[in-house]
Amino acid sequence: MSSTFGSDPPCYSRPVANGRPASNPSPPSYPTSVNGSSNSNAAGNSSVDEQRRIVIEREIAEANQAAEAARNAAIEEARLEEEAKQLKRQHDEQLSSLRAMVTSKAQFRVRQLFDGIRDELRRELKDQKLLEAGKGRIELLLMEGEKRKAMLIKENSCMDEAISSLETWIEAVEEHKKKSEDENSTEQKDDHHKVDMLAIPVDTYSAQMLALSSESAAIDDCIYFLDRSLVRGNITLDVFLKEVRKLSKRQFMAKAHLMKIAQMKTLVR
Repeated sequence: MSSTFGSDPPCYSRPVANGRPASNPSPPSYPTSVNGSSNSNAAGNSSVDEQRRIVIEREIAEANQAAEAARNAAIEEARLEEEAKQLKRQHDEQLSSLRAMVTSKAQFRVRQLFDGIRDELRRELKDQKLLEAGKGRIELLLMEGEKRKAMLIKENSCMDEAISSLETWIEAVEEHKKKSEDENSTEQKDDHHKVDMLAIPVDTYSAQMLALSSESAAIDDCIYFLDRSLVRGNITLDVFLKEVRKLSKRQFMAKAHLMKIAQMKTLVR
């Protein structure tokens, strides 16, 4: 404003000299030359005012342009800030969606892996149980095999003993046959053979069993003939019952003795 209006702007009055108010003096009288110069000064002042007004308008226009530019810059800054916020929001949404998708995929893979491991563990446990059961069965089979092996070894040794006994018996029979043939040739008995030579026992047990079997068979024959005698009336009923009771007791003891000898012979083998 000082550049436009100078040191004394028109809105203020000039200072009063010596602190006294100015009186209303009568206008001075100037010569004609002075009036001409004042007119020229007024014209010069009007041109200066015009220049000043143009400058002011230019400054106002520049200020308006600056304000408009500042306003546009603020609008642009707000728009850019809004776009940045929107981009950030979109980025956050995309990031959250990607995080959720990755989390769901990771959970699915972990669940799938866990299910696979659980199924595999179940199969392994089932196989382990089957293996343990098979191991128990195999151990039982091995124990049974060992028992059977021992039994077979024992039976094999018994079989060897029986074979050796049978060979001894065959040799004895052959020798006895030769002797009997020699005796028959000397005694000239071609068609008759001794009954005792038909069955030759190998050991003591066989001899006892042969004797007891013969006794039991003889008792059966005796009871049969006693029955026939009772039917024919050769003996009375009291005699028949008495003899049958005696023979039955004797046959029972013979059969019991025979069974006992058979058991003993089995144990010896």
